[in-house]
Amino acid sequence: MDEDEKQRSVGIVEDEGMIAMLLRELLTREGFNVVCTVKTGREAVDCVRDNNPDIMLMDINLNDDMNGIEAATRIREFSDIPIIFLTAYTDARTKERAEGVRPYAFLTKPINKQMLITTLTQGITG
Repeated sequence: MDEDEKQRSVGIVEDEGMIAMLLRELLTREGFNVVCTVKTGREAVDCVRDNNPDIMLMDINLNDDMNGIEAATRIREFSDIPIIFLTAYTDARTKERAEGVRPYAFLTKPINKQMLITTLTQGITG
């Protein structure tokens, strides 16, 4: 299998079970290999360390003691993986904090399917 045929791998970090399941199903149907679907920041760090996905889709606000920005900060200690933040909150303070970890992109909820696929694909190939 050459590089063009390699399945694109994605990690999903989403603490809302229904959203996580829908994202996983959508991305799988679109030809992505979802290597992990996790709910916490710590699991996100472990996912990147253990699976080395091509890109991470990460909710900023997690019901955990480590939010998505903090998880991305820890990931940046050992990886330059593209991270796409998902958020329902677009306030300037949150965005400013998130910019510090050099995310590839921000997508706001509710997520537009075509925008999600395009952003993921560009993040992996770009």
